[in-house]
Amino acid sequence: MSHLPVVKVHGNRNDILVIDGAPDELFPGGAAARAVRRLCDRRDGLGADGVYFIADGGDGTGRAWFFNPDGSESLLCGNGMRGAGRLLLDRYDAGRVVLHTGPYAFTVRDAGTSPHGVRRTAVELPPVDFAPADPIVGGTAGPVVDQVLAAYHPSLRVTAVAVPNSHLVSVITDYREDELIETGLRVADARGDFPQGANVSFVLPLDERGPDDVYVQTYERGAGLTPSCGSGVAASRAVLSRLGRVEPDVPVLVRNPGGPARSWLQEVGGRWQPVLEGNGTIVFRAEVDRASLAGEGPLSFEKEDDEAELAAFDALYQENREILADAGVKPTA
Repeated sequence: MSHLPVVKVHGNRNDILVIDGAPDELFPGGAAARAVRRLCDRRDGLGADGVYFIADGGDGTGRAWFFNPDGSESLLCGNGMRGAGRLLLDRYDAGRVVLHTGPYAFTVRDAGTSPHGVRRTAVELPPVDFAPADPIVGGTAGPVVDQVLAAYHPSLRVTAVAVPNSHLVSVITDYREDELIETGLRVADARGDFPQGANVSFVLPLDERGPDDVYVQTYERGAGLTPSCGSGVAASRAVLSRLGRVEPDVPVLVRNPGGPARSWLQEVGGRWQPVLEGNGTIVFRAEVDRASLAGEGPLSFEKEDDEAELAAFDALYQENREILADAGVKPTA
């Protein structure tokens, strides 16, 4: 195969490349990590916050592998899962599909179209775990988290949660992006306490808009600040109920710098299972020259943008930014 088909999707401008096939089959000998770094490079590649490899089972199911832009693997990208699932929904003209990642199964459902004309999907994530041991904090959740973060911000209170990605979530009263970045960097450097790393999210309730409207920004391991983090949305939503701020089954509108999503919790086997609903927008379809991907320098590719989908989401995005600006939030991501 001289060309590699790639589709770029985004959930709240968290842009993800989706590739048909298992990574080890497409890039044997451990070459997948380098290919991911090349593809995600925003100067010489296609530019993205990560890559989903999807092995289509041919029956409305598939197996998925997610890679961060630095080439490291992760269990989940919630925003990317919405987009990858949407591609399978379209392929089979189905109302639901199931994607398997490691030991987990993610059901992705068609969630209709917004008044702006934005295509939406909803993904059911695994039940949240509020008592995580490894890999979040080396087996001792609360005290280690507080000790690590207190070195920078002594008043920051943190809830550790796995969804199954590792997250540290703080509900705040005043959003400061520099504090989030500094905290995220400290966690990234604390490999003794966070052997697999952890995402850090700040949650700012938008009180003037009611208890079910919040702003969330996440510093992601392996990526830094991104316009949105799907698992960060789900983790933050779960923490709001953990702290007694919102009933579990109430859909909360979670605003990221890249756009809004909704999340709520459904009870499964006595545990909370987050549902993440939002856009699954196709940005473009591309054909990448495999020889250029294996070489050095800029990639050679041809792509076709989906102008209609991009225009519909842009209207929703601008509306979200105006609401955040009115609330005094001006994120840079």
